[in-house]
Amino acid sequence: MSLMKWDPFQEISKLIGPIQSRFPYFRDFNEPRIDVYETDKEIEVTAEIPGLVSKNDITINVYDNYLEIKGEIKKSEERSDKNYHVSERFYGKFSRVIGLPAEVDKENAKAKYENGVLTIILPKIEPEKQNGKRIEIE
Repeated sequence: MSLMKWDPFQEISKLIGPIQSRFPYFRDFNEPRIDVYETDKEIEVTAEIPGLVSKNDITINVYDNYLEIKGEIKKSEERSDKNYHVSERFYGKFSRVIGLPAEVDKENAKAKYENGVLTIILPKIEPEKQNGKRIEIE
């Protein structure tokens, strides 16, 4: 029998894999899965956020070159009269920051939440062209 060097990171990855598979809608427990699409006129971001009690539980912020989605999924009811055998649904705070592939018009951005999917439409703007100046060498 030969001895093998113990690798703690390998042990952690063995533990994390099964745990992540128990939360299919969230990447790292609290990051919703997203799709980002770009057309000539806009950027569309869709995020799976099932289980929200109210759309007021989501906050969306647009900054210069990134989008921030955060919120909280709350339990709609507490059941003290039942003994849970399995509870796999995610409850708690979530957040996700997404780098945007182009400059967007923050003032005309729109969002809707329907059937567990958040859709954000971000109209693109043309980046300002820099007026360059040639510098002569003396």
